[in-house]
Amino acid sequence: MKGASVLKKLKHTVVGAALSLVFLSPAYLPPALADQGLPQLGENAVFNIEWERKLGEKFYRRLLAQGVVETDLLLDQYINELGARLLSGLDRRVRDYRFFIVKDMGVNAFAVPGGFIGVNIGLINQAKSSHQLASVLAHEIAHVRLMHSLRLMEKASSVSSAALLSLLAGILLGGSNAEVGAAMVYGSVAGSQQSVINFTRENEYEADRLGIELLQDAEFDANGMVEFFKIMERLAGNTGIQSIEYLRTHPVHVNRISEAEARIRSGTLPRQDDIYYPMFREYLRYVNSDNLEVTGGQFRKALALTKLGQYQPANQILLKLHQQDGENIWYGYTLAENLEFLNRPEDAEKIYRQMLEIYPGDYVLSLRLARFLRTSEQYTAALEIARPLEINHPRKQAVFYELTEIYQRLGQTIFAMMSEAEYHRLAGNRERAIQLYDEILSSAETDLATESRAREKRTQIE
Repeated sequence: MKGASVLKKLKHTVVGAALSLVFLSPAYLPPALADQGLPQLGENAVFNIEWERKLGEKFYRRLLAQGVVETDLLLDQYINELGARLLSGLDRRVRDYRFFIVKDMGVNAFAVPGGFIGVNIGLINQAKSSHQLASVLAHEIAHVRLMHSLRLMEKASSVSSAALLSLLAGILLGGSNAEVGAAMVYGSVAGSQQSVINFTRENEYEADRLGIELLQDAEFDANGMVEFFKIMERLAGNTGIQSIEYLRTHPVHVNRISEAEARIRSGTLPRQDDIYYPMFREYLRYVNSDNLEVTGGQFRKALALTKLGQYQPANQILLKLHQQDGENIWYGYTLAENLEFLNRPEDAEKIYRQMLEIYPGDYVLSLRLARFLRTSEQYTAALEIARPLEINHPRKQAVFYELTEIYQRLGQTIFAMMSEAEYHRLAGNRERAIQLYDEILSSAETDLATESRAREKRTQIE
């Protein structure tokens, strides 16, 4: 396949944290950049940050469209909570970072301008603790914070001005997603100048230093970074560096390990490892694997039985685990899910509501309960759960999908259209969102308050 051959040639030229250049239509970029190079860099340059965000968001949406992003609610929430803890100690933060899991077994992680940070399942499988995984996220946050990729692109004299004006930071997916990566890259790179900009060794040291600060400020054990470096060293010794994407873009050597060890502050008392981290990894395996053996710990056995469709024995294990630790969201969530599979809706709803009493307003539990109530045809009850999500999570597409479905079934057409318009706006479907807002504004059924909201939303799109 021609696209795959192009991918093979390019896969060793990934920018630092798995970044490469993907050329898009110049029309995507702001008019102010049409006859200039990259905008002036600076952490507090508002226009810069917005430009970055649009690049990263465009790339992230393409990944979503290709189906390579893990969208499970509980898994997505865990990785973002881990990232949010690291960001809590970052002064004068101007970016809204987005962390996500890539459904690829290759050992890799990457950062895209704008704060979009991806971690492969293969890397998560290698990280034995939340501290080790956090060290990878901290390093990628540092690359974004220090704007390494943008600064290197700015200095790339070998890239034409026209190319710089239309580039989008992206990744070349390897492993099981090689065909997807080729499809994303080949059509836009072919016929264009392809220039590769590699992070320098000093860039990596800088990212390590800031990463260690982030880890310690967030009360992670910064030794997790050193531990993960050593895991990568051993992995390289067993398989060779060229077989590991992360090591090609983040070379690990004795000096780098020593430098990291020397920078870890003595006397700091990190929190213990997250007790939920093993459950996160087990659930990730459950969601992404078709073949699970009924072995190991009780939670793993329950998930394997559920995957095999043996819901009753799985329920016995999960019920016991939930009784032992009623605050464990992984136990409660999977128990309720399994009760749904057993066609015991009243019991499932009871568990969801019990967990929400422990975690009021939790996004995952609330959305799952709203979806459950909707599919159970309890539309009014579903709306009671979903409405607060619209206020508290205004950028979550899934919320507006649920609201659209609920309003439609309640016969509230205008509200359904408002929710659908917002869903499309967040998804980047600008034309469809505008069309829906125009229909709302021209409808005789639209009240004054809704008309005002629709007009304001439509103006924001333009």
